[in-house]
Amino acid sequence: MPEQVIFTLNVPTDLKDDVVDKLITFSSITGFNLKTISGYSKEHSQFDIAEQVEGYRAFYQIEVLIPLTDIKQLKASLNPICQPAKLKYWLTPVIESAHF
Repeated sequence: MPEQVIFTLNVPTDLKDDVVDKLITFSSITGFNLKTISGYSKEHSQFDIAEQVEGYRAFYQIEVLIPLTDIKQLKASLNPICQPAKLKYWLTPVIESAHF
């Protein structure tokens, strides 16, 4: 079992600041990556009109390198923000992590 994982979360633009605020205060996170992505879905009925015309929805994708033992606490911290919006996340095992 890996000691660390990458926690990846796709966040709509209106929830980005709330999620970032939570992550900044989470003690076992030393930093994270934030990038814009275009989300495509076959279930785009929740997209607004402009998103339906363009065919995608703008999201932010957040990647956090975190000890596996802290995932449960991180998810509990983010749950009040993410659960009502049914935000998608996934975990990716990390084989190695170091600095050059």
